Order: sequence, then structure tokens, then C-alpha cells
Amino acid sequence: MLKEPQRRTLILGQIGAQAQSLLDLIQKLLDSFDLDETRSFLIKILVELSKRSGLYPQRLVLPNIDIRGNQVNGGTFGDVWKGDLNGRPIAVKKMRVFGSRRVRALMKVYTREAVLWAQLSSPYVLPFCGVYLTNETSPRACLVSPWMDDGNLPQYLKNNPQADRLQLMLDVALGLDYLHSFSLPVIHGDLKGPNILITSGLRACIADFGLSTIAEDSNLHFTVTATSNGPGSIPWMAPELFDHLDSERRRKSCATDIYALGCVGYEMYAGRPPFSEHRSPMGAIMENLQLIRPASTELDDATWELIEKCRKIDPGSRPSASKVVQQLQLRCHPSTRDFELAHASVWHQQRGAT
Repeated sequence: MLKEPQRRTLILGQIGAQAQSLLDLIQKLLDSFDLDETRSFLIKILVELSKRSGLYPQRLVLPNIDIRGNQVNGGTFGDVWKGDLNGRPIAVKKMRVFGSRRVRALMKVYTREAVLWAQLSSPYVLPFCGVYLTNETSPRACLVSPWMDDGNLPQYLKNNPQADRLQLMLDVALGLDYLHSFSLPVIHGDLKGPNILITSGLRACIADFGLSTIAEDSNLHFTVTATSNGPGSIPWMAPELFDHLDSERRRKSCATDIYALGCVGYEMYAGRPPFSEHRSPMGAIMENLQLIRPASTELDDATWELIEKCRKIDPGSRPSASKVVQQLQLRCHPSTRDFELAHASVWHQQRGAT
């Protein structure tokens, strides 16, 4: 059925109870079986059907949760609050817009983010707990994840100046490599310091998939409509994303994620975003200005060279995420594999508890 265009169209046109039944069935298949190549088809169908219908697989919907205190942070599409789920602290990202039409539009963005995020499982990607729908006249979707006491990467490094930046950069590269190597490759699209959180084990994990997009695979013969290709955060954006004449170059890609990874590396050692000293960071990027090497004594020649390679003007000259991982692993402590094994069971416990 997945390989027949007419049947796919029929599936994606379902609404209401029929769409809900299909979403639940597809999610159950993804949860229960090792589906190899079929997994890519199912995830893409699941994401698109969820976006079109505005529904979620029921497994992802959480019961009532307790949101307490004040807003603590803000993301691309929503504000972050601290809450409680079954006695565990959680982060609740809630849409900030008002007006039924805008709420409906952003509900589709949240639907897509939630369904895609729920398929991911890596110690270097923030775990997804589920979706919570508010009790309002126009219900708003909230995306729920575990609460991280140490905050995001810039906050953590400010409070812990002696932190192992090389290991944290490796963690981010491992998260990016996982996304790019996923059964259906995922481009993050908005990688930056504030979108990287620090776990209780003091390791970095990637968060906020609001601008993520599923990489097109010609073997799938299926195009998701309106995949996110909107703007990211300017200081971390690759120069080709500002090309007003070539729409293909403006598409986010694995290479634009790698450029952002290089910017994150700079941010970690400089303590500020790239070109923050310029009145117009966009102008600096478009003029291909070079970053000044941070004065940090922790930044050795090999790491700076790698950061510069990630930020090459030519997308084809940038290394892949796996290449970045290989280079960083040669110089980091041999604890990464142990960390992955130790935290795999923790992730599944967190997922199972919801």
C-alpha cells in the first residue's frame, strides 16, 4: 500500500476517527517491530497524516499534568514552563499565540514536531514524554520533556567555566550524527547553544525540533507537503540560506546543520554567538567574513581547524557529522560508549513511565 501512490493519497486524505485509527496503527507498528526499510515509509506517512489531520497517535497524549510557577524560557514557537508528571519534574513547551486561526496553524507545526520527535531515541537527543492538550476554548498543544536542572549550553558554560567543552562538542556531534543517520534522515534546522540542554549526567543533548525537516529520499518516492524550510537563527545560519536567487540553495540540509555545529563550537569557546559584535550578523555572514579565533586556552589548533572546516563557505567542503564525531573521539575521554549504554535504559524508563 505504501508503494502505491493512489493508496497513499487515500490514506493521507483520512480525517477524524479514520485518521485516528490509522495513526494509532502506524505508531503501534513502529513501536512493536523492527521494520527495516518500511520504517522510513511509516514515519513519513505518520508525520504527514498527523499534520494534515491535526491528530496524534493516542500513545503520545498525556493525561492531566501540573504546570506550576512562571514561564522559564521561550522557544521558536512557544514558551517553556516547569511542571510535574507522576512526581517527576518536566518541561512544558506551550504555544504562545492567540487567535483561533493562528492557533490552528501552529497546532500543525506542533503536531509535526511531536510526532517526529517521538520516533527518536538517543542519549544525545532530548527525550520526548508526550503531548498535553490544554483545557481551553481553543485547546493548545504542549510538548512535554524531562526537566533539565542545568539548563541550556550557554547557561551551563557560564556557571561552569571549567566544563569539558571538547566532550560537550562531541555530544552535540553525536546527536547530529544520529539525526542525519536516522532511518528517515532528520535535519534539525535550528541548531544553536540555547537548543542544546545539559542532562543530569552533565552531557549535552539536542532539543527543539520546531524547524526540523525530513530529508528527501528519492528511494521513498513520496514528498511530504510543506516540510519546514523557514528561517532559523541568523548567527548560526549557513551563507547559502541567504541566497535569494537560488531556492534550492536555500533549503536546509545536513550541510547547513554542520555549519551550525561549527558555530556552536565557536559559541562554546568564545562565550557568545558568532558575529555578535557586528551590527548585522547576517551582513557579516553574507560577506563571508572570518571569525576571530577565541582567546580561550582550552581551544587547541585541531579543534579550531575542525570548527573552521564545519563553517566552510562551500557546503560540499564541510565534513559529515560522522566525520566530525570520528575526529573528536580521537581526542576525548573514552567514556562516550559507556555513557550511551548507561543512559539507554534510563531513556526507556522515562518513555515507559509516560
